[in-house]
Amino acid sequence: MLDKSRLNEAIACYKKELTEGDRWEKEKYKWEAIKCFQDNWDLNAPDFAGMLKASLAKTHNLLTSLNYYPQKMLEIYTEAAPEEVKASFIALFDETQDVVERILAFKESLSKIHEKRGKERQHYQTENTISAYLWFRYPDKYCLYKFTEVKNTAEKLGSELQFKGGAYRNNLKNFYALCNEIKANFNQDEELRGMLESRITDECYSDPELMTLTQDFVIYVGKIWEPGEPGDDIEDEQSNEGEKEKKTPSGNKTGNGE
Repeated sequence: MLDKSRLNEAIACYKKELTEGDRWEKEKYKWEAIKCFQDNWDLNAPDFAGMLKASLAKTHNLLTSLNYYPQKMLEIYTEAAPEEVKASFIALFDETQDVVERILAFKESLSKIHEKRGKERQHYQTENTISAYLWFRYPDKYCLYKFTEVKNTAEKLGSELQFKGGAYRNNLKNFYALCNEIKANFNQDEELRGMLESRITDECYSDPELMTLTQDFVIYVGKIWEPGEPGDDIEDEQSNEGEKEKKTPSGNKTGNGE
């Protein structure tokens, strides 16, 4: 369970970022990336490699960053072994199986393809990357896993869920539990829903379940937001009350007439 007061405080700050800051302009590419994937993904496409490349065309830094090239490597493997990669995606997107086991199995299958090629140093298909594929495919159910941000968010919001380096199964399980709890709160917040709906364009995924908004919130809390010090609100209130007591009805301070 999350600390409700901390969660509400974080949501209030997040709303301010959406309305007064430039967060939406910086982050809306996530909703655009999902829309692009949804519009192009087709397992029955005759050119699987071309279809995959088109589906991931708007992912930007979600799948590529400094010294991290999962998209490039995936495209290389798909050109070399399209049927093997296709089979890996079919298994990954099989909703009848446990999601954590699917993620780990996909990682293993891409490792085997990588070993056969023996040219590149690594395949970059990490839990983070594979969670993105699931997010693009089922955006109402899954979102992007980033260990550091998720761990920080859980701690800042007072969650009892634990995240430890190398504990992949438990981390992923707890990650989805954390996101679902936050999403449940989001879906009761009509103001927050309205903020998103007023910003969504035709180039964006509509995000009816607010799962991508949940993912963005987790990143915001994990990287930027800091909870207020306990008692700050009480002290401010007491200070304001003290100022009121010092003033007469006319607004002048009591005492020596100054």
